[in-house]
Amino acid sequence: MLRLRPDGGVRLSEVAKGLASSSATASDAVSALVKKGLVSREQAADDRRAIAIRLTSQGQKQAEQAASWPDFLLSAVEELSQEEQTVFFRALTKMIRKLQEQGKISPSRMCVTCQYFRAHVYDDPDRPHHCDLVNAPFGDRDLRLDCLEHQERISAQT
Repeated sequence: MLRLRPDGGVRLSEVAKGLASSSATASDAVSALVKKGLVSREQAADDRRAIAIRLTSQGQKQAEQAASWPDFLLSAVEELSQEEQTVFFRALTKMIRKLQEQGKISPSRMCVTCQYFRAHVYDDPDRPHHCDLVNAPFGDRDLRLDCLEHQERISAQT
């Protein structure tokens, strides 16, 4: 979360929401990271009374390493056939969504929870879905688990 927001920092309430935890728990986690020299607490640029949490240069390096950990999984997934990869990814997406609904993990910016996502609108089995943001069809293998353009679907539409 902090890695993707280097300029403005992140408020503690955003950290708590991102971790699906209380503000007290998030504050404890941030304090531990401050002690390790990975994050700093600074005055927010847009509100002198607010605190923005930012990565330090050491924290940025650690965040980059952490963000790249799934790369080693890619070689294992590449051993699967295209059909197996599609089934695997579809199942993984469903599991993540269910865990989010149960409050076990924090919400991510997945296609399946986005207002721009339209499931199964085309007859093409390789590209059955539609993204209204880019106005294009796409398939299960192209579903994103973390999209920067994600807009949470309004609950009435879910």
